[in-house]
Amino acid sequence: MNERIEYVKIQWIEFENLKTGLKIERINFNKDVTLLVGLSGAGKTQVLNAVEYSLNLAVNKKVILRPYRVGMSILIDNDEYEWFYEINEMSEDELIINEENKYEFSFEKLLRNGKLVFERKNGKVNITGYDKVPQPKKDESLILQYSEDKNFEVLISGIRKLYSVEIELAVRGGIRSESFSLLKSKVIDTIKNEKNVEFKAFSHLPVALKLYIAKRYYYELYIKIFEAVKELFIEIEDIDVEEDSIREMYLVSIQVYGKKLLQHDISNGMLKTIYYIVELFTMSKDSLVLIDEFENGLGVNCIDLLSELMLSERNDLQFIITSHHPKIINAIDKDKWRIIDRDNCIVKNSGSLDYGIGNSQHDAYFNLINRWEFEGKI
Repeated sequence: MNERIEYVKIQWIEFENLKTGLKIERINFNKDVTLLVGLSGAGKTQVLNAVEYSLNLAVNKKVILRPYRVGMSILIDNDEYEWFYEINEMSEDELIINEENKYEFSFEKLLRNGKLVFERKNGKVNITGYDKVPQPKKDESLILQYSEDKNFEVLISGIRKLYSVEIELAVRGGIRSESFSLLKSKVIDTIKNEKNVEFKAFSHLPVALKLYIAKRYYYELYIKIFEAVKELFIEIEDIDVEEDSIREMYLVSIQVYGKKLLQHDISNGMLKTIYYIVELFTMSKDSLVLIDEFENGLGVNCIDLLSELMLSERNDLQFIITSHHPKIINAIDKDKWRIIDRDNCIVKNSGSLDYGIGNSQHDAYFNLINRWEFEGKI
């Protein structure tokens, strides 16, 4: 790609599940941190899911189609891309032919700075700059199908640069030995054959492999990770990645009082914190981080350190997080809140001022709780 992308952010999303009727009204995101605040069941997690699903749908094949209507905006450098799509059930005739997938794209449109790039509607496709185009696959986005076209490479690269990360990541899992060895060989070849390779070239890799690479080839980065972990868990003497020959997997390991523990023997809270720290230190600029219930499984000290890393050390990332914890909510400026309410099937969102939250950051959380109590929601 000739053009280097300097800036990528997701700006807003709107979503409707055509099967259940759940509708998320357009929600705007901040360029750094957006905190979704609301009662359980209000729709916070659905917002994260809508973002993650749509980004995945744009760049990955074999994504299971679901009956959704979605609009979203991504800012790439100075250009705004607005992508709209609708997925519906196939007709009975098409279902007979295609038994694997019963859904298809019935509508799709992409705008760049308000001007049409492409549109798929009523079985016809119009792409600006092309007189005729081959009939596209009905079960894949046009963005994905035209990903090799030079007119789409900026958008594709931008979405991949966002690289949405859901930190839950099945932290109990590891990397199969065969896959780890293959990926490790590719990394080593890249480091040997290219001069001054920055770590960001490997930022998309699994946590265990990133930790392995950092310790052996980017030691200064590893030391930052280790010191952050050590600040929380003084008993940890070393962090590494080891092969479990019985499970045939590579796993995160720690050394405590001279004893080595593989991740299956590490507490949930400690392991999750290590994963957070590795990700926060190794993700490339402009990555999108989705965290559902940030505080789950974390101690108070962990919440403090991770909040500081998120809000100060890595303000070049874009975070969309949910939380019920007063410590986290108070730590994030109320101007960065989106307060989520649900009215039957409609998920609404408001800023703190629109919601009647006072000017004082100190009182903001209590004002929010008091309002919910007054309205009989809690």
